Amino acid sequence: MESARRTKVSGICCVVFAWLGWLILLVPLSVEASAVVEDYSESVMLGERPSRNGEPTIIELGVFIIDIDEIDDVNQRFSVDMFIVARWEDPRLALPEAERMGKVRFMMIDDVWTPKVLLLNDRGLTPQLREGVEVDDLGNMKYQNRLAGELKVDLEFQQFPFDMQRLPIDIVSYEYSTDEMQFSPASAMASQADKFSIEGWQLKQLEPIVDVFVTPVGGTRFPRLTYFIEAKRDSDYYVLTMLVPMSLIIFMAWTVFWLQPNIVPSRIAIATASIFSLIALGVSIRLGLPKVSYLTKADYFVLGCTLMVFVALGVAVIGSRWANSDRMEQALKINAIARWVYMFLFAVVAFVAFDQ
Repeated sequence: MESARRTKVSGICCVVFAWLGWLILLVPLSVEASAVVEDYSESVMLGERPSRNGEPTIIELGVFIIDIDEIDDVNQRFSVDMFIVARWEDPRLALPEAERMGKVRFMMIDDVWTPKVLLLNDRGLTPQLREGVEVDDLGNMKYQNRLAGELKVDLEFQQFPFDMQRLPIDIVSYEYSTDEMQFSPASAMASQADKFSIEGWQLKQLEPIVDVFVTPVGGTRFPRLTYFIEAKRDSDYYVLTMLVPMSLIIFMAWTVFWLQPNIVPSRIAIATASIFSLIALGVSIRLGLPKVSYLTKADYFVLGCTLMVFVALGVAVIGSRWANSDRMEQALKINAIARWVYMFLFAVVAFVAFDQ
């Protein structure tokens, strides 16, 4: 009986001593980890970046475009839904070898160093996921989020409606210069442009450009990364709703030269109706574009057609006046000449307006 009791006590003592041994081993490790976290938090508060031998911190940025559903010509913005991933190394968050278990830690974004970047053309992007950073045992950092909203774009309408635009996603670090931080050339963008929900445009992605943003005052150089999406406007809609109706109005005004010069009411009515129709159509086209300081190809076409209809009205007035002044032969002659000159001028206007 006494022997069994001694055996039991010995077993309990072994367990206690083993537990104390493990505790003694773990305490220094936990103290070391706590010291690492404390030192890191202090360095983050001081704005110290992760660096090896003073070299720039390299940021690899990846963007996946989920969808682009609208390009607003008037406000010069486009709506985008995208997923963004940023990766960098922060050795200060690497765990001691004894604590490395292959698990990923999630840390709030205010508790870690981040590249401090912004989108220059952001006009209302909203994060869809929780703001935080994943950290592995070696200190490899990963930030990811889904952003949805509007981005600004400077559209060029000189070639409208046969224009091609470049939609930028313009990313700049606002705190670290190029000596402190750089974007990796491996930064890339992916998308399924053929599956975007946008109508009236054909989109495709272009290669990103790693560049430098120089401040106007002071000339400080900040790292810059710009992704581009090429957008080509589908012109079929504008051909059917603008060019074809406008050409029909021109042909309607052309009939003035096929009527006898002494048929004054009909000739004047056709010419004036053509002018009003052209003006109304031209205004409706302009309402879909911003107030730019230059003329588009469509504007040149509208302006040329309007001048042609005014010429038709002037010839109709002159011919009718000659016909009522016993100069019918001259009136018929100017009618015959105007028939072909008018169509030649229309061909010239169309060529000048839409020559690529």
